Amino acid sequence: MRLRLEPVAEAPRTPVSRFVHRPLDGAFHTATRFEPPFPAKGAEGYPLWTLEHRGHELYFASPEEMAHVAEVLGARVMKRPRELGLEQSAVNSHWLSRMDKAWLSWKVRQEIVSKLTDELARLGR
Repeated sequence: MRLRLEPVAEAPRTPVSRFVHRPLDGAFHTATRFEPPFPAKGAEGYPLWTLEHRGHELYFASPEEMAHVAEVLGARVMKRPRELGLEQSAVNSHWLSRMDKAWLSWKVRQEIVSKLTDELARLGR
């Protein structure tokens, strides 16, 4: 399992983004302001974290997205994607429903949560 940070030219939006960043001025895909805000562009570009495991990847556009995923996956008994997506009427398109099943065992989820919380601590969050 590996987590890497790479700068990208365009502001990234990930499958997790719309469940963490609420649009303040329109629909998610057309909004320009969000709460919490996405990270600002740095000297090399916008940050994009990629978690790789067993040939699959999960992307994060912000530390808040990593914290959200760590919270969801860290629960011993996870909520179902249907419950998590109800607020946004996204019961079948929640990021958890699209996650590879190889990532959902308790042991693997513990590794994911550990990797994400270590990165959040490194970022001072």
